[in-house]
Amino acid sequence: MGLRKAAPDPVTSKTESIKIPSGVKRLWRRFSYSDDPTLSPRHKRAVLLMAAFVPIATLSFWNYAVFYLIYDAANLWPATLTCFVAGVLFLGLPSFVRRNVVVGCFAMLLIGGTIFAILCYFFGAGSGLNLGFFTGAALALMILGTRRLRVLAAVAGPALGLALILPFVFPDPALPGVTPDLLRFIYQSNVGAIISLTILALVLAVRQVEIAESALEVEHARSEALLDNLLPHEIAARLKIEPDRTIADNLPQVAILFADIVDFTPRSAKMAPEEIVKFLNRIFSAFDALAEKHGLEKIKTIGDAYMVAAGMPEPCADPVHKAAEMALDMLAATEGLPDDVQVRIGLHAGPAVAGVIGNKKLFYDVWGETVNTASRMESHAEPGRIQVTAAAKSELDGNYEFDRRGPVEIKGMGAVETWWLKGPLAPKAEETGQTPDASPS
Repeated sequence: MGLRKAAPDPVTSKTESIKIPSGVKRLWRRFSYSDDPTLSPRHKRAVLLMAAFVPIATLSFWNYAVFYLIYDAANLWPATLTCFVAGVLFLGLPSFVRRNVVVGCFAMLLIGGTIFAILCYFFGAGSGLNLGFFTGAALALMILGTRRLRVLAAVAGPALGLALILPFVFPDPALPGVTPDLLRFIYQSNVGAIISLTILALVLAVRQVEIAESALEVEHARSEALLDNLLPHEIAARLKIEPDRTIADNLPQVAILFADIVDFTPRSAKMAPEEIVKFLNRIFSAFDALAEKHGLEKIKTIGDAYMVAAGMPEPCADPVHKAAEMALDMLAATEGLPDDVQVRIGLHAGPAVAGVIGNKKLFYDVWGETVNTASRMESHAEPGRIQVTAAAKSELDGNYEFDRRGPVEIKGMGAVETWWLKGPLAPKAEETGQTPDASPS
């Protein structure tokens, strides 16, 4: 037994799995704040996305600044200065996003929108610089998601509007010396950069979706395993189909087995808490394995008592025989333990009612006189022995050997006839193929 480790964050775990040089990784972490424990997973994804976008955008602006400076410094210096300042301003965007995602998106579109509006004024509609607003709107969608549509509309709406309006506001270049060849180059390179950034944004978005799907699959598998541990598989399947349905089954014939560790209370008084848990876990884990081996359904443990049932939740052939085989194996399992452990076991068969109770911590249980009688058989049994009722014995007759104990006075039930289950009957000579020795002539 033990607590499961918390599932790693899918974003950081995927990032850590990429083989990146240690120096680059340290720079990435410092720039993106990816190790900040105060950030939520969604907030962290926004910072990581911005950290991936900003260096590319900054380098693009500075490349344009150098190009304009070389091409025609005298006439294009305003564009050179604008692109250089834009690169510097974009470097501060991750810190805005880290403090507040919405503020970071507003800052991104405000800075980017102002820069692109100025450049559209410098070069006119033929430059295609207005298309950069579409990239800004796409990034805002990726960072904010669709849960806050009003905020997204307030952030991305103006960007989309400017993308459509600016060509009409600034149809002609404002800077002297802007030639058709320069406009053609700016248009082609600008469209190429915007397409590249858009593709990068889409790749990152798809990657986030894939990571989220992988995380959901892991959590789904974990939930399924947990549900199967809490409830029988058949019951869990029924609840998945009809989650609001009341599960209540009338079972005509089941076998109920109770086992209890002898002298557990004085034993546990001398043990540390960790030792008690390990002690019970060792014994009950062995019982769990036996229940799985014989096809019995573990119902619950109550302190040092262990309860299983045969013939539920689905009816089966010979449920009492399955319970008897497990009872005998339980005695054998405890005899092999080094702790000198003994158990009392009680077995009874008959009708019962089973169902699921609770709406937070679901619990599959079984009720009825059969359960109560089986519990009394265990509590009135002797260490290292299996006490069964007449109902259970009648099902096992012919296959198992018994010692009659006689009537046992049980509170609320009166005198109950009981037997000790010893084990399977030895096979008869004709069944083993042996013939009795011939008498001497």
